[in-house]
Amino acid sequence: MIMNTDYRDYIPDKRERISYYLVSTGGLLFTGWLFFDSIAAAICLALLAIPLEKKWRQSRAASRRRELAVQFKDLLFSLSASFQSGRHMTEAIREAGSNMREIYPPGAPINIELELMNRRIGAGGESDREVLFDFAKRSGNEDARNFADVYYTCLKTGGDLNGVVNRAAGILIEKMTIRREIDTLMAQKKYEAKLLTVVPFIILLYLRFSSPEYLMPLYTTAAGLCVMAAALGALAAAYIWSGRIMDIEV
Repeated sequence: MIMNTDYRDYIPDKRERISYYLVSTGGLLFTGWLFFDSIAAAICLALLAIPLEKKWRQSRAASRRRELAVQFKDLLFSLSASFQSGRHMTEAIREAGSNMREIYPPGAPINIELELMNRRIGAGGESDREVLFDFAKRSGNEDARNFADVYYTCLKTGGDLNGVVNRAAGILIEKMTIRREIDTLMAQKKYEAKLLTVVPFIILLYLRFSSPEYLMPLYTTAAGLCVMAAALGALAAAYIWSGRIMDIEV
């Protein structure tokens, strides 16, 4: 049975949640040990995995929306070809289901959505307008929402639906081209940002094993612990800030 999927949020299954907590708590425990040499500090940091789950889910949801946006472009091309052949929306959606299965695997978001649309139109008796608006709402995709709005307007006014779909596809391709260019330009900067975040961990770990007495004052004095806390906070702030700077929406 296919269930409605809200791409504005990500609901992980049991296995994914277990995997997330194993990785996140392990990394936070290691960070607490590395920066504070304290079991209590490590446990306190590990507890941050609970509130950080929300950020992880938001990141996964954004990734799924980007994937769906790419596939939605191919859906528009399929719909445009169907309209040029004289088919109406219901037939175009049915044909798009077959076309998308040739391009993407069965578990791809667009294939799941098209199968759901065809079931709701066929067995459920819903209109194509209803399923399109529902998809647009759940997708979190501005282009899908605009397409649904324009389609409804064309139905009411008798506009050129084929021309509208072609223009929507062209605009979407332009946006995706700009998105790829930005990602290409930002790829090296993102790599450098991650590297700069990891390097202090590597240096600290090296010193822990090569010269433990050199770091002892940082673990055994109040001033030293404050320095380590400030350093860890600065690393976290720099990582978050760099991500926000390079997160450019098109």
